[in-house]
Order: sequence, then C-alpha cells, then structure tokens
Amino acid sequence: MPSQYVVVIVVTTIGFAALAAALLIPVYRFMKREEAMLEEVTDEELHAEARRRDRLQEDQPGPAV
Repeated sequence: MPSQYVVVIVVTTIGFAALAAALLIPVYRFMKREEAMLEEVTDEELHAEARRRDRLQEDQPGPAV
C-alpha cells in the first residue's frame, strides 16, 4: 500500500514540473525577445517617441468643464 503512494507522489511531482515548464518557458522566451529588442532601441529613438506622444497629448482637447 505505501508503495502506491510513492508512485502517485512521483507521478504528481513530474506532472507538476512538466506543467510549470510548459507554462513558464514561453514566458521566459518572450521576456528574452523583448529584452533583445529593447537593447536595439537607441536613446534618441526613445526621446523622439516621447516628443511625439507629448505632441499628441497637447493636440487632444481636454475634458469639458
């Protein structure tokens, strides 16, 4: 009887590890891809995007008072 529990515990542990890997590996790959893309962006591009967003916010009318 106790050996049946050991089998269930081992199978459950392996299944949990496989499920965790199946869920976390794509997240890890996504984060690595985003990190690589961020390294390619220059400071000048970031400043240009910030200026563009500021201009867009200034052009939009505010809420009516």
